Amino acid sequence: MPFNVSLHLLVLIPVTVGAFGYFLPQKLYKCMLFATNVAMVMTAISLFITVRWGEDVVQLLAGWPHGIAIKLVADQYSTPMVLLTAVFFFGTFIFSTRAGYMDRVFLFLFMMLQSTIFGLFLSGDVFNIYVLLELGMLTVGILIMYKRDKQSVYDGMLYLMMNFIGMAFMLLGIGYLYRITGVLDIVALHERLGMLKDPQSAVVPYAMIITAVSLKAALLPLFGWLPRAHGAPSAPAIVSAVLSGIQVKVGVYLLVRLHWMFEPILDAAPFFAVLGFLTSVVGFLLAVAQKDIKLILAYHTISQVGLIVMGLNLGTEIAFWGGMYHIINHALFKGLLFLSAGIIIEEYGTRYYSEIRGVFRRMPIVGIAALAGVLGITGAPFFNGSISKYFIQRGIEGNLGELGLYLINFGTILSFVKYSTILFGRPSVETPPERDPFAAGVALIFGLACLAGGIFGGPAVALFYGPEYAVSGAFGLEKIVTFLLTLALGVVVYVGVVKRIGDFLADVRQFKFTFNQVTVFLTAFFVILLTYGYLTV
Repeated sequence: MPFNVSLHLLVLIPVTVGAFGYFLPQKLYKCMLFATNVAMVMTAISLFITVRWGEDVVQLLAGWPHGIAIKLVADQYSTPMVLLTAVFFFGTFIFSTRAGYMDRVFLFLFMMLQSTIFGLFLSGDVFNIYVLLELGMLTVGILIMYKRDKQSVYDGMLYLMMNFIGMAFMLLGIGYLYRITGVLDIVALHERLGMLKDPQSAVVPYAMIITAVSLKAALLPLFGWLPRAHGAPSAPAIVSAVLSGIQVKVGVYLLVRLHWMFEPILDAAPFFAVLGFLTSVVGFLLAVAQKDIKLILAYHTISQVGLIVMGLNLGTEIAFWGGMYHIINHALFKGLLFLSAGIIIEEYGTRYYSEIRGVFRRMPIVGIAALAGVLGITGAPFFNGSISKYFIQRGIEGNLGELGLYLINFGTILSFVKYSTILFGRPSVETPPERDPFAAGVALIFGLACLAGGIFGGPAVALFYGPEYAVSGAFGLEKIVTFLLTLALGVVVYVGVVKRIGDFLADVRQFKFTFNQVTVFLTAFFVILLTYGYLTV
């Protein structure tokens, strides 16, 4: 392996440096973390090259044999996610290098979250995944509550309580699974489950574990925690960006890994394809109702995660890789949108879209970056979202699901027609804007990445995952015309309908999931998944 780096060091170095540097002067601490992030990016690139053009890297900790040892695995699924995480954390670190909240405690928590996410992508052991999910949950909860205002503390505590219940489901499921198989290694579990004389005995642990992971992925109806976490009023922009761009993808990634683990006894792809579609539709409907720009983005994370899960479970290879590529694309354009929204909120002193105008005139670079994020998420031709959505569409071409994809695209465009009103007109704030070249520069780089991910979408999929697909159709006249017509329809519906039903949208905005409701939904989801399992095994 290049640089002779063991996989466990990818997990340990960020948090170790974060803990050691905590006792150093602030400037030296930041310099150490900058160097660490550079090293993590270089190591992730090296690891990616090793796996992509070589072979998988497997590490059995403490020298224990396969099936018993805690295992770390770098393969074609995990290494792109590790690389994405390293680059994303490095970019957000640079973005916020001048921010006032970047004190020692925040920096340590930020590095701990990076270590946790690396570990989750590399883990090949279900109990290790559980432990890291718990650690990540606590870290995220503290970051949400970091500024300690009343609303953020409430949102953070609600996030923790909801996730504690989900993790209890997962722990019970893992214990049950260990009881009937005797192993915790994912590959060994895949083998043992295929040898069970009574496959139905694994349905209960399946339902428990996948219910917890579906909560992490914010699938319908388990997404009540996400808007509170990602759209927390005082959460720093980079926290919202990391949660939406990277952390929620852990749940999606684990759905892929764990469904493969249970594949010998159960195929839940049809169930999750439908659930992904419903999640996406409900997500954009709730996004349209919001006035807070961070909540618009938060609800669209739910919608886009639904689209990803739908693509991953459609049963066709091209749709699957389209879903995997959309994980990367969503991290880029949603991270960009949250980062640019953070700059805009600080400049204008408000989070409400109706009170923000003229971003292009006031902050041209930030406005261009935000527009690139909008074009990416709406699937505009030549931007990254168009390629992954094109692959998903090709996977269901001619089926009823294709109409569902058009509906999702329309809902996304409608939401961002509303969001994009902040970019135009005369600036609603007269004071001279503050200039932060680091923040604006990172936002612009993310915007250029969204464009590059579209123009070079085909080679990018081949680079990251291996399959080579023609993408010329994504740049064809038919696609361009379809997008423009959908955009025109979105503008008409926004002006003619959305702006006229303000009272109804206000009622929708008032609804928020309570802790009791989430626990009921969690139980109902478990029962539905359990029933599906027993009926299909």
